[in-house]
Amino acid sequence: MQKTPTLDALSAVEQAGVLATLLRVHPELAREAEAIAAERLAEEDSDEVAAGVAAELRALHLEQLADRAGPQWDGGYVEPHEAACELLDEAVQPYLDDLSRRMRVGATEAAGQIARGMLAGLYACRDENDNDLVLTHAGMPDAVDYLASTVLAACAKGGVAVPEQWLADNCPAWT
Repeated sequence: MQKTPTLDALSAVEQAGVLATLLRVHPELAREAEAIAAERLAEEDSDEVAAGVAAELRALHLEQLADRAGPQWDGGYVEPHEAACELLDEAVQPYLDDLSRRMRVGATEAAGQIARGMLAGLYACRDENDNDLVLTHAGMPDAVDYLASTVLAACAKGGVAVPEQWLADNCPAWT
């Protein structure tokens, strides 16, 4: 591959702008760009997703919870359990967004990999008992079970099947 020091120095947003301009100037490349994009969207590794989800959830520490829970400036009050659940939801949301994006473009195998990875990552955190983590203050295992039900509902809505046998083998409490 040819070295491209100027292109390599661009941010992702700047690179996207260059691609858009290139496709506008050379519309004959659109079909090839579309094929490359479809190929990229079709790739995903459930083990990487599982590790990412578990790491994101375990990375939420009490300092983050303390910033959200308790008395608020507007005179209200946020229960620690509620704030913890919000933090968990926010940590998982990018994965749900990616799942939806893959389903939307018909990359169902990659969507299935993401879903199975999310479920495996959530399940790995189901019995977490480290009091320094937000996970334990969200109400375990109910908070993780709720997130898993959200993943399964998104799959059902998007037509992505999570095989019962896979669920039984990897997440037995959710079968």
